[in-house]
Amino acid sequence: NALLQQRRYHAALAVIKGFRNGAVYGAKIRAPHALVMTFLFKSGSLREKLKSIAQATYAHSRNLAYFVFTYKGLLAAQSRLQGKKIPFHSFLAACIGGWLVFGDNNPINSQV
Repeated sequence: NALLQQRRYHAALAVIKGFRNGAVYGAKIRAPHALVMTFLFKSGSLREKLKSIAQATYAHSRNLAYFVFTYKGLLAAQSRLQGKKIPFHSFLAACIGGWLVFGDNNPINSQV
């Protein structure tokens, strides 16, 4: 606990915690959605449907985790370089993170 309380590790821990939270939230959101949409609108065997659900859940979870990791990392880097936090940092980090992570044209990114 003493290690977690130290200010110098705050940015690194925020990045790691954000990555984990992005992955968990992505799975919590996508799994039920993919389950319903797959069974309502897709044809194929049960195995194919379950595989589709798992792939969609993984892709969404991974993308959100990567985005939060990139966003938090860029925020920490900018504030460290400039010595203070500026509201524009959030905007710039979100733009770069969104472009890097959600820039590909695929069904998951289109829905996000």
